[in-house]
Amino acid sequence: MPHRRKGDRFLLFSGVEGDSLAEAVAKQLEMELSPVKKLRFNSVVPGGEETKPEIQCNVMDRHCVIVWSVGNTNDELMQILQLVRGLKRPGEARMVTLVAPYFPYARQDKSHGRREPVIAKLTADLLLMAGVDRIVYLDIHSEQIEGFFGETRARSLWMDNIYLDYLEKRLPQLVTNLGITPEAVRNMPLDEGGVAQNYRIAKTLKHELAVHMKKRDWSKMYSVTSMGIAGNVVNCLVYTRDDICASGDSLFAAAAEAKTQGAKYVMALITHTQGFDKAGEKSFADKLNSSAVDELVTTNSLTRFSNRVLCEPALQQRITVLDISKYLAEVIRRTNSGLTIREMMNEVKPENLYSELFKSEAAKKS
Repeated sequence: MPHRRKGDRFLLFSGVEGDSLAEAVAKQLEMELSPVKKLRFNSVVPGGEETKPEIQCNVMDRHCVIVWSVGNTNDELMQILQLVRGLKRPGEARMVTLVAPYFPYARQDKSHGRREPVIAKLTADLLLMAGVDRIVYLDIHSEQIEGFFGETRARSLWMDNIYLDYLEKRLPQLVTNLGITPEAVRNMPLDEGGVAQNYRIAKTLKHELAVHMKKRDWSKMYSVTSMGIAGNVVNCLVYTRDDICASGDSLFAAAAEAKTQGAKYVMALITHTQGFDKAGEKSFADKLNSSAVDELVTTNSLTRFSNRVLCEPALQQRITVLDISKYLAEVIRRTNSGLTIREMMNEVKPENLYSELFKSEAAKKS
């Protein structure tokens, strides 16, 4: 690990051109994104383009931080690898930190069948080979991914405190509107694998768990069957917390089962929402608005989706987007200054970082 000089002014880069999350983080840090000319060489063959970054500033002996909100995964991953390698040429950047809230290929962290590669490990290997010294991600799908980076410092952030703050402000209003008691609130993991993640919040808020059971058919893409709920949700407000929502099939199946068993309201707290529109089916917006999910709370970690929400009224009906740029900016400040991130996550109250955000959300929901 390269030596870090505490307090050195670092350089901030956007992983890909036009990344609105990188721009928002730069605004929070009151600094400009460092200039990079990103060239794309057209090819007569579809998909045959090549890319190349030209770094247009002096990075010698500097700490360089790249912020990347994943969009077009394969194309952008190659751009990230090229940018990192350009920064870490001999005699150039002292250290490169990659801040990628959503880690690409995080769900491919294990092999489900014969001759199936573990792509999350391959992605980690590529980033290490390019020269990444530290990687920061948010609500990682599988904690074992940290081990894929070996001695490189992988820093896993969690949304627990932010979601806790949101729930503490939102739940009393909902409980009153629904005419139920605070005891009639249930935390419902979408499957057995989400119990540990949900238990942390449920324990803090003193809510009972009701676990949704599902069966996935790995021979079909996004095929999920509900197997019922272990726990009582009759006349309850039900909320769940998960890291990723791709097509929404698991979420919609769990919400439908909860409503079938008597739940009054279903809220989902999803950190990384992709909102895929599957070929031959209704759009994600139409599926969400016709589903049993009453409220979907997500973040702008994946700006391709959060920007869609800003532009599509159909997505705005049931979706609240929490801005994580302040959070990431504070993490970057601490990373560069030698301060611990754990202290921030455990001791700093979320409203100190997100007061403007939650005031605006409260006004929208009132």
